[in-house]
Amino acid sequence: MNYQNILLELQKYYANLLIIQYNGLPKATATIKMLVALICANMILLQIQNGFDWKTAVGQQLDFIGKWVGVDRYITVGLYDNHNWFSLIEITGATSQFQGGFAEISNFDTNPGGFLTPELGSSQLANLSDENFRFLIGLKIIKNSIAHTCKSIDDAIYEYSNGEIYTTWDLTNRVLTYNYPTVSGGIMEVALVKGVLPCPPTCSVTIRGIEE
Repeated sequence: MNYQNILLELQKYYANLLIIQYNGLPKATATIKMLVALICANMILLQIQNGFDWKTAVGQQLDFIGKWVGVDRYITVGLYDNHNWFSLIEITGATSQFQGGFAEISNFDTNPGGFLTPELGSSQLANLSDENFRFLIGLKIIKNSIAHTCKSIDDAIYEYSNGEIYTTWDLTNRVLTYNYPTVSGGIMEVALVKGVLPCPPTCSVTIRGIEE
């Protein structure tokens, strides 16, 4: 039975429930049928709303919600392995753990001087799982909706993570630290890079893994 037939059956059923002095009267019957149609239409809208509940949505539904709140599920993954590579360093002196150089006597055996090629230094996009993406969406919703005061952030993050993540503040240096179980390290690092961790505009954010 399609939706139209279901609607007609419901209208007929509820119209027949009119008390005797109104039963069968055209205007009263039309009013009941209109109300039934309106209620059914609203139920469809509620189903659409429930279909995009970020706590239960999956796949493309989550992608749409992510666009609405301002975060996506894509992360850049480097193709480095755990090896020091010889590479030229910019004048700023910025280096990474993967940049090596000419070996010295003290590290000849541990600092191989292989060259870092464009292929090894490139990156690829990876998709977050629905579970991890949902976690980021929840953080972004918090960031979008709360006042960025110390107490508001403390309370919101503690409640959202069921106490597993908590915030500490260094007000002298204006640094907000998110403390989390080390098992959640990967997604917390992504959250930091994605900028979804709530923070007052005058503070910087750091993360710190805590051994359980």
